[in-house]
Amino acid sequence: MTNTKRIDIVKPGFFATAAAADGRRGEFDIGNEIIIAHNVPVDFVFIGDSITHMWELNAYFGRGGQFVVNRGIGGDISSHVLRRFDADVIQLKPKHVVIKIGVNNFWGLDGWTVHDRKTAEQIIPGLVDDIREMVRKANANGITPIVCSLLPTNLPQSGNNDIRNASIIKVNDMLQLVADEEAAVYVDYHSLMTQEDGARLREELADDGLHPHLLGYDIMAKSLIETLERKGILVAG
Repeated sequence: MTNTKRIDIVKPGFFATAAAADGRRGEFDIGNEIIIAHNVPVDFVFIGDSITHMWELNAYFGRGGQFVVNRGIGGDISSHVLRRFDADVIQLKPKHVVIKIGVNNFWGLDGWTVHDRKTAEQIIPGLVDDIREMVRKANANGITPIVCSLLPTNLPQSGNNDIRNASIIKVNDMLQLVADEEAAVYVDYHSLMTQEDGARLREELADDGLHPHLLGYDIMAKSLIETLERKGILVAG
């Protein structure tokens, strides 16, 4: 079918000259318009940062006629995902949204200057509140929210690696509570991907200590599918 008239869609606009969230904005606006104009039923939207962006989702979930949309942006942070949530999730009216965001918030531990740096105690509450608000938005619009744990990291070159990993554990505990309180599904990737210390990412799951490759994504996909099946949600894999 050929359209002769454009439609109005929700667009979050641009964030800043160097905001990661702007990197795929034009691409997503065009994709969102096409999905809406053609009334495409969406089963799942995955939203998050580079770990979602780089995930070849249809190799795991795009079978059996389900329509899966990837709205991951490398380098994105929770406040920007919240700001684009109406555009990249709500207006697409998916049945489910898979939310995994937050590790990039902790680059604030490093900061470019002393004045830019934040403590974990400053970062964590805002991050969790952002995800809670996404969950509430999803529920208010009849979309099942699926909250995924942050992944562990293994970045010994970073002076804040131990603080980051300890903070990620705290965030994941809080996200489990958010899921319980807000009627969301919680998916635990973290415990399946850590070393014996329960904090650092297993070396064989990522080449750079941060982004999973095949072996890491295989674990994540299996965990997600099994968790959703226990909730009566079928994912074509």
